[in-house]
Amino acid sequence: TGLNVGSRVELAGVPIGKVVAIQLEPQSLLARVRLKIQGDVELTDDVIASVKTAGLIGDKYIKLTPGGSDLALQDGDIISETESALDLEELISKYVFGGV
Repeated sequence: TGLNVGSRVELAGVPIGKVVAIQLEPQSLLARVRLKIQGDVELTDDVIASVKTAGLIGDKYIKLTPGGSDLALQDGDIISETESALDLEELISKYVFGGV
């Protein structure tokens, strides 16, 4: 929720790319996010992609956390390790209405 085409992609706090497409996969009903990463950045097959929020209610972006693998991702490869964004509105709603 809140991630948009054009959102930035960061590695170690440094912008290295952007989100170029967001689609719903019809079979799995999961979101597929296509990223464009700078050519001089090498990511490994165990990199973790997380959706984060800039500030308390800021824009969403993708944070990449490097792994320790020696196998590099190639153009078109899939990042399989992901973390969903924390939905602050849902969390506040649960707190206010006694769900926490």
